[in-house]
Amino acid sequence: MEQVYTFITDKIKLGNKGQVTIPKKIRDESNFKKNDTFILKRMPSGTMTLEKQQKNDPYDMMFKAIAMAPKFNADEAWEEVRAERKRERS
Repeated sequence: MEQVYTFITDKIKLGNKGQVTIPKKIRDESNFKKNDTFILKRMPSGTMTLEKQQKNDPYDMMFKAIAMAPKFNADEAWEEVRAERKRERS
């Protein structure tokens, strides 16, 4: 299915609770769903952009966690195993 993007400008206003509503046509074309998360960027010029935050794939989250884990040194680990075995035998 080919997606068609339309340049849309529309006035929106800030609600009582600081909420804004994205026009329905944009929500439909962009496939926005309830509870989607967005990033609001404000430039020094005052221009603001709103970007839909991509949900992390479980594999991406796993690789990110692995990358953040402390480095593992197999040689040091084996030395610890050998030392523990030696203590147990004596």
